[in-house]
Amino acid sequence: MAADVNIPGDELKEAQDMLAFVHDFIDIGHHTFDFDAAFGPELSRGSAQNFENKWEDGKHQLQRQVKELRDAIGSILDSFDKTDQDAAKSLDAGQR
Repeated sequence: MAADVNIPGDELKEAQDMLAFVHDFIDIGHHTFDFDAAFGPELSRGSAQNFENKWEDGKHQLQRQVKELRDAIGSILDSFDKTDQDAAKSLDAGQR
């Protein structure tokens, strides 16, 4: 049975790192993004700006949720690490 246990530590760490990247770039801000250059002045002043205004409402909630996911993954990784350390200590104590 023990052969069926797989703890994807590397994959969880990668997911945690990717969520940190997403969190940092959710809000690039209208000051760093040139809507006119990307969409043209007609679209930029209308639909793109309207989207940006509505996006403002949701991005803070999304940032909070991404942070909660990242923190949860960190807790899982910490628990796996502690379990590994405790198991190693237990094995070391049994050999004495």
